[in-house]
Amino acid sequence: MNIKKDFGLRLKELRAKKGITQYQLAEKVGIDPKHMSHIETGRSFPKADLIERFADALNIEYTEFFKTQHLQNRTYIMNKINSTLKGVSDKDLNKILKLVLCFVN
Repeated sequence: MNIKKDFGLRLKELRAKKGITQYQLAEKVGIDPKHMSHIETGRSFPKADLIERFADALNIEYTEFFKTQHLQNRTYIMNKINSTLKGVSDKDLNKILKLVLCFVN
């Protein structure tokens, strides 16, 4: 993915969690609803001051918009897990496996 699409998907996700429509959020931050749509679909990327206004309107820290790892594809996630676990001891790796199995079984 890319930063514009990731940001847009995350904004949409956070907006939906708050139960706010695109139109309502656009109105709160003072932008045209069409611009709002373009941001959420990754066609536009907001300037820093607009990111701050989004965060204020959603009552979150602006850094929340950049927590997008869960939006990545399966291959990226699997590679990240594998690279993270490479340095783990065998004992800890077994503990991690038990935890993983609790979630997937």
